[in-house]
Amino acid sequence: MSYQSQAQLEADYLFQQRSRAAAVQQAAQFNDPLAGMVRRDDAGVVAAFVRLNAAGPGIADKADTGEGSVDSSKVTDADLLSLTQANWPIVADLYPTGAAPL
Repeated sequence: MSYQSQAQLEADYLFQQRSRAAAVQQAAQFNDPLAGMVRRDDAGVVAAFVRLNAAGPGIADKADTGEGSVDSSKVTDADLLSLTQANWPIVADLYPTGAAPL
């Protein structure tokens, strides 16, 4: 795994948007403080999902083109759903009261 690929994936606009969409879709399934924060688009919360999704097992390798860049379309919607579901409790631990830290 290349940290460069991971960083490029995290910075990829379409990957960010798709990760956000997966988080919003999952927020509709939950009634917890984190879901409320995602639905309100509280600062930092969706960024945490993007960051963790890009660091998911094998994801940066999957998106790596082998030419020093990434192609986020190689990460499937099923990958993003699985990553978001796995990362939900991790992000929830970052915001246990439902309030973003100051």
